[in-house]
This record gives sequence, structure tokens and C-alpha cells, in this order.
Amino acid sequence: CALPILDAELLGVETTAGEHIASVRFSGTIREAQNAPAEPFNEVWVLAKPVSGQGGWLLAGVQQA
Repeated sequence: CALPILDAELLGVETTAGEHIASVRFSGTIREAQNAPAEPFNEVWVLAKPVSGQGGWLLAGVQQA
């Protein structure tokens, strides 16, 4: 049984007046249950962080690719 795999690729970062926005593509294989076979997945996660202040990165959206 194959081990799950995870790859991440930073697609880009942009800054607006109030926040930094990063897009990261995650792909690989994942198991939905303990003994299930690993299945492929491909998602783009959008993360946002305020330009000022001490707020950290927050998940702003997930898109199936």
C-alpha cells in the first residue's frame, strides 16, 4: 500500500492596500480512511495576512484544481 505524498508550490503572492495574499497549490495522494487506497488530489489554497498588525496567515479559500 503506497504512502501518501504531498507536494506544495507557491503560485504567487500579491499585496493589496490591506493584506498580503498567497496562492499555494497542494497536490499528491491522500487516504480518506485508515485502510483505504491513496487517491490523487490537486487543490489551490488562498491564504491572507494583514499588511499591518500581528495577525498571522489565515485560510481565505480552497479551490479544487
